[in-house]
Amino acid sequence: MIPKGAFLRVVDNSGARVGQVIWTRFSAAKLGSIVKVAIKEAKGGKVAAGQMKKAVVVETKYPTRRPNGAHFQFLRNSCVLLNEKGAPIGSRMRSLLTYEFGKPRWKRLSMLGNRLF
Repeated sequence: MIPKGAFLRVVDNSGARVGQVIWTRFSAAKLGSIVKVAIKEAKGGKVAAGQMKKAVVVETKYPTRRPNGAHFQFLRNSCVLLNEKGAPIGSRMRSLLTYEFGKPRWKRLSMLGNRLF
């Protein structure tokens, strides 16, 4: 679970490197949650430091359970930036996606990732 104030690594090629969670719908965000982040570090690209953007959480250190009983976790907390319509800002991802992102809602996002696991 990712609380407000947590720092997330941005894993797309939008130019942002680090973002800080400033809003979540519930008390904490989990895998696949949409959050609002403030860009803390950026290096060229489509966004600049100080901007606020929507993002979807794609990796969490907190273990995620699947209905079949399996669980998994990542080594970092990371996100992908979204525009106002919910489409990814970047055109590439430096991360793997889980099967939870294979749903029709995340079709544009799953095309950016290397593979689903």
